[in-house]
Amino acid sequence: MMTRIIAYALHASNDLTFTKGISSDEEPDIWERNLTNEIILWIDLGQPDEKRIRQACGKSKNVVIYTYNQRSATIWWSQVKAKLERFKNLSVVNLSVTNADELESMIDRTIELQCTIQDGQVWLSDNNLTVQVETERWKSTF
Repeated sequence: MMTRIIAYALHASNDLTFTKGISSDEEPDIWERNLTNEIILWIDLGQPDEKRIRQACGKSKNVVIYTYNQRSATIWWSQVKAKLERFKNLSVVNLSVTNADELESMIDRTIELQCTIQDGQVWLSDNNLTVQVETERWKSTF
């Protein structure tokens, strides 16, 4: 959940919307569509397989994958990196959290967060904590 919020904050715009997410194979976690219903931005979280990434790159103008969980994300990236080089509209960004337990402790029914983004760093704050998240671009189109 917090990863979706971070990805949303990094791309915030009036047309950006959450989708059905993990309950849908047809939609990303977050997307932006224009007035003609064309997909401008497709955002997936985690470590999608090459087939899903290929389909996303064919359907959308821009695709961004946000990975997390450093160890498994690094293994995934080493396995798919060469296969994904051909996609010119694909970016892959790893989110590295300094303290995942603190980030999870922010989840509440009445969650209120403040987000600051600067120089590849994201700070999420609630009334009690501030958690830093580093973004590391593994593949970039922008």
